[in-house]
Amino acid sequence: MTLSFTARWRDELPATYTALLPTPLKNARLIWYNDKLAQQLAIPASLFDATNGAGVWGGETLLPGMSPVAQVYSGHQFGVWAGQLGDGRGILLGEQLLADGSTLDWHLKGAGLTPYSRMGDGRAVLRSTIRESLASEAMHYLGIPTTRARYLS
Repeated sequence: MTLSFTARWRDELPATYTALLPTPLKNARLIWYNDKLAQQLAIPASLFDATNGAGVWGGETLLPGMSPVAQVYSGHQFGVWAGQLGDGRGILLGEQLLADGSTLDWHLKGAGLTPYSRMGDGRAVLRSTIRESLASEAMHYLGIPTTRARYLS
């Protein structure tokens, strides 16, 4: 099965993003991948091998149809109106078109600096990312809607 992506953010909401390529990881390597989620989403096994997986999930390679953006938004933070916020280290790579017609975001966390980074280097710490991935899987299996990780590098 070939993966298909859409760039709805680019097409429909141009004021809500900055087009931006991820900053590739140096010497990216597979730490863990979520094989059950990959099967559920019909993601080819080749995207989880040591070579291809590190390129895609490490920010070096884009799949056909991906159109990466850093998103900007506004809201409250710590109980106070914060004004403009945005993806400080995450990049939306694209939206996968699923067989039922719905879409699923592919978001690369720790993708490097974005125009919305605040006093950080744009990367994600591995130990925190592992904890977040474990917590999100636990929430999923408890029936609580959540984001889920596919790959750690």
